[in-house]
Amino acid sequence: MTNADTLLALISEHPEGLDDDEISDKTGIRPRQQVYYICTRLAAEGRIRRVSVQVAGKRRKIHNFPAGATLPSASVPQSSPVTIEDASWRRRLSMLVAATGREDVELLDEALLDLARKLLRQDVLEKKPAQNNSQKKKS
Repeated sequence: MTNADTLLALISEHPEGLDDDEISDKTGIRPRQQVYYICTRLAAEGRIRRVSVQVAGKRRKIHNFPAGATLPSASVPQSSPVTIEDASWRRRLSMLVAATGREDVELLDEALLDLARKLLRQDVLEKKPAQNNSQKKKS
């Protein structure tokens, strides 16, 4: 049985979800980053779901759920139901995490910075012609 098979079996036995540390402790798979890598790959394949969950008295962590499991209410903001579009970008993000070995937060921060730069550049370029036209009219 492969480590991926072991993780799938364990996760299917725990519909309440397990974080990577708990999985590493229960399976003995070391280093813990190996669990992270396998779970991220399984999520990208749609075989499990990785969702950020707030557990009382603990910090927010990513938990692994069987693919068809009902998620705890603390894992999804009450005001916004999960849509197909949400699942799509989450799946793409999981694939990027698996491919690069970088944390999802790091990739999201970088993407937001790139988007902000792009938007600011567009804004500046759009304002330059308007400024040039107003200066020409003054002459």
